[in-house]
Amino acid sequence: MPASATHPKPSIPGWRRWLGLSEVWVGVELSSRLLVLLRWLAAVGQSVTLLVVEQLGVAVPWWPCGIAVGITLVSNAVLAWWTRVLGGHLSGGFFHVLLWDAFALTFLLHWTGGLVNPFALFYLVQLTVAAVALRSSAVISLGALMALGCGWLWRYALPLRMLDGSAVPEALLQQGRGVAIVLVGIFILALLLSLRRRSHRLQKERARLRAELETRDRFLSVAALATGFAHELATPLGTIALAAEEMKALPTQEVAEIIAREAARCQEVLARLRELGQEAVGQSADVCEVTDVVAQALNDLPAQQRERVKLTQGAHDARITCAGLREALLVLLRNALLSSADSLPVTLRVEAAGGSVRFIVQDHGPGFSEEMLRHWGEPFRSTREQGAGMGLGLFFVRRLAAAQHGGVEVRNLSAGGACVTLMLPLQPSTPPLK
Repeated sequence: MPASATHPKPSIPGWRRWLGLSEVWVGVELSSRLLVLLRWLAAVGQSVTLLVVEQLGVAVPWWPCGIAVGITLVSNAVLAWWTRVLGGHLSGGFFHVLLWDAFALTFLLHWTGGLVNPFALFYLVQLTVAAVALRSSAVISLGALMALGCGWLWRYALPLRMLDGSAVPEALLQQGRGVAIVLVGIFILALLLSLRRRSHRLQKERARLRAELETRDRFLSVAALATGFAHELATPLGTIALAAEEMKALPTQEVAEIIAREAARCQEVLARLRELGQEAVGQSADVCEVTDVVAQALNDLPAQQRERVKLTQGAHDARITCAGLREALLVLLRNALLSSADSLPVTLRVEAAGGSVRFIVQDHGPGFSEEMLRHWGEPFRSTREQGAGMGLGLFFVRRLAAAQHGGVEVRNLSAGGACVTLMLPLQPSTPPLK
């Protein structure tokens, strides 16, 4: 029995999901360290601000303000010790720390002028930290509580007074607003720069993983192609082996012709494998005329099948990457011919538009099943009967389009039948030599 069946993961309470960290704020260790640093700066800044404004002649209620700043300093020291020495992290407690800081700021502002105090702008710092670090539900909750705090300050906050009991001069308030704007900008800028560095590291890691996945995908493509061609080579090689045994006992011209024919078939398969391998591993290939590739693909079909293909050539002078295209067209045409009745034609239209060439193949068969439409292009998925095909045709077509930055569309026609469109980018024409 798997471990997950015997030891199921404990379910996370709903309130933790509601108040948890955001998807952007990955790595709770850095989150805890950064929050501790911001709280140190905030507490020291509050203390320095109180000392400075007292020197400027403003009456400072030291008892309530000192208690609020002192609790913040003590709690932050405990938090720093817990994260560094004990290796703990905030995780779900991040919201509660920000909630306490919002409450402490509201308490300080209550005794120092409320919203008239220039440092009420520090609500923006707390809200910015919450918006980056917490889930949307937690940010909305904290923002609503901050709004209630602002309403309380607007109604009940004690006004700022000078030491002689007079009102604070407007010029002094203007200076305080300027200092507050600068400090708030520094806090927010430091937070965003830290987030940008983290995002840059994550992007580099994501690019590395994407490169690894592409390498793995190419390896799987080569493996799938090798499996298909190994299956295709097995038949002629078996025939050669049997003919060779017969030739030992009774050498005849007919047996020799069989060996020569099957050996040529093996060489053709290997040549196709080398050609397809270029696209499978993402190598560049030569550029050729679209009309030449289409003609080659049609010539590779038996005469009876070739007569059923109705070609509409609309890209006579277009140039395109050669490697794999002939094989892709043969895959699409053979699938369409096998899906349609022997008396019904198959349409191949070649069009050039928007910097790409479109190869549109339509048949009059039953169309793709719903399952095939969902999983088309996956290896070893075939529309034919069991054992009649390897299911690598559309897989190769999809890989060819991806390697050349093109695309493939697969759909059923409303009048019946299926339509597959292969889109590949046009290549620039070679200028004539002077």
